Amino acid sequence: MKSIMRIILLFTFSLALLFQTGCNTESDRPADMPRLYPVTITVTGDGQPREEILVNLIAKTPAKYGAASGTTDASGDAKILTYGFVGVPLGEYTVTLSRIDIEGMTRVENSGGWDEFGGQVYQYVEDKYTKAESTPYSITVTEKGVKETFEIGAPVRTFVRNN
Repeated sequence: MKSIMRIILLFTFSLALLFQTGCNTESDRPADMPRLYPVTITVTGDGQPREEILVNLIAKTPAKYGAASGTTDASGDAKILTYGFVGVPLGEYTVTLSRIDIEGMTRVENSGGWDEFGGQVYQYVEDKYTKAESTPYSITVTEKGVKETFEIGAPVRTFVRNN
């Protein structure tokens, strides 16, 4: 079970980095991808910008291109990408916010061919914002795009598990 959780965690981080690359060009864009509109989400905590917050948009109506993400910079702003392309298709989205860090990460050789990583996993965003079922935040992407600010309160540091 721990190995599966590690793989899921590493996959999630890798996927977020892939979404963040934004290196795709219009010529790489799939023919069936809908038009994308600019979305910038600003995250604050006690009125101050929060850096390194992963912002995930989950389409309320499932669609092929119904997930998008971005990570906040030092000013608390995240430009949202859909599969590496800047922008988000029209629609309604649930917004989740999270920041996970692994402290004391060490690489451990595994006889099964996988590298495993040890350490303690911490979440730096209040739990209710990290899940689609409990987050109070949502947006509607229109042709004008979206520029929205979400306040997540004082920083927290919650132990999640040993990795």
